[in-house]
Amino acid sequence: PRPGSCCATLYEQFWQGRRHRGRQRTLRAIMANLAARVGVLGMRQCPPRTPSAAWRANRSGSGPHRPGTSLGFRNRGTSVPTASRLRQGRSRLLTQLAADISWSSASVEKKEQVGKDRFKFILDVGSDLAQGYTIPGQYVQVRSDEEQKPAFIALANAPAHQSSLVEMVIKTNDGTAGALCALGEGAEVDVSPVMGKGFPVEERAPLDTCKDVYLIATGTGIAPIRALINSGALNIKNRDSVALLYGYKDKDHCAYSEEFGAWEEMGIKLSSAESEGPDGIYVTDILTKEKLENPESVVAIIAGQWELAGTIEEYFKEQGVPEGRVLTNF
Repeated sequence: PRPGSCCATLYEQFWQGRRHRGRQRTLRAIMANLAARVGVLGMRQCPPRTPSAAWRANRSGSGPHRPGTSLGFRNRGTSVPTASRLRQGRSRLLTQLAADISWSSASVEKKEQVGKDRFKFILDVGSDLAQGYTIPGQYVQVRSDEEQKPAFIALANAPAHQSSLVEMVIKTNDGTAGALCALGEGAEVDVSPVMGKGFPVEERAPLDTCKDVYLIATGTGIAPIRALINSGALNIKNRDSVALLYGYKDKDHCAYSEEFGAWEEMGIKLSSAESEGPDGIYVTDILTKEKLENPESVVAIIAGQWELAGTIEEYFKEQGVPEGRVLTNF
């Protein structure tokens, strides 16, 4: 296309979009999922925007096009957001949607270090709140002070209707998660109701069509994957194959390694990817080396880095895996 032309701009936007579409798709999924909960959280929905008179005139062809515009739209160049802007927008949206949460008090029953910078907590949240946990992959918001921005933490235990206890893994940082990790046993924290769609395996990964399952976890994302494995919802024995790809920095940052043997006895093929280990590999390196003999039967269940879902979707599309076979808990 001629440099500076409308076609050239669209051409550049197209290729910019290809490079970033994994992140964009994941962000759209997050925003759609959270927007669906606006009514549940009691938040005020924004009224629909009314097009301006100038826009309507240009759209109908009766108004003059302004310089540097196409059909009345201002040409702003590429509109693909950076990774930093995506994270900032996601953070603002999550904070806004958390504003009207009905908080409950929970006590720290047990705290145990399960990695160099992460801790396992068992909280007593009360039977009423615990009964809201029905699907592996669901999460809660947690804070140690009402002035803090809450941390979104996936639950690591399988749903148990007869217990008021929930388990989670928290990675320390300079924010709310760090404040939570500094607490000791007996401390009180604020916990939201259980949220999220979890991993709807029966609906999205039925036995008759999804015989080959890839569980993909990075960092503390192993927690909701553990909940799914231990819940029995996967029906592992009746699948052709179930593989767990677990990515972490190194052995000092690996949680639940003591359960690997039990998972393998269930029939799960376990592969670890240490990004800062001797080989320096990632879960995507392992997955792309897998030979998908029957793409029609493949499904992936992902937890951890939220950008990972878009990458896996693109790879599955190239391999001929049916659309919608990437499950996330957000």
